[in-house]
Amino acid sequence: MSLQTAVPLPSRWAGVAKAMPPSLSCLTGPDGGIVELPSDLAWSGRTCFDLSDRDQRYLFHMTVLTSAITTEHYTHWLNADLLRSDWARLRLPRALRALWQDRFPELAAEVVRSA
Repeated sequence: MSLQTAVPLPSRWAGVAKAMPPSLSCLTGPDGGIVELPSDLAWSGRTCFDLSDRDQRYLFHMTVLTSAITTEHYTHWLNADLLRSDWARLRLPRALRALWQDRFPELAAEVVRSA
C-alpha cells in the first residue's frame, strides 16, 4: 500500500459522542468523599481519589474523562456540579474538550467565565 492510498486511523475520541449522556443533569456521581475507581477506568496509576482535595479531584476528572467508554462510566462517576466547577482548569485533549463543549455549551461558558 502506498502512502497516498493509506487510510487514516480513526480518532481516539471517535466513540465518545455516542457514550456521552444527553444532559449534564445525568451526571449523578459522587460529590465528595474518597472514591475508588474500577480497574476499567483507572487501569494505570492512582485508583483512589479524595474529591475534597482539588488536585486529586483534577486527576479523578482527567482519568474518567479520558478513559470512559460507556454512558454508565460518565453517569455513575461524574458529578455535574463538580465537573462544572473544575471544567475550566482541566487540560483535556482539544478534540475531547470540543466534543464535551459542543454537547454541553454550558461547559464552554465556564471557560469564558474563568478567563
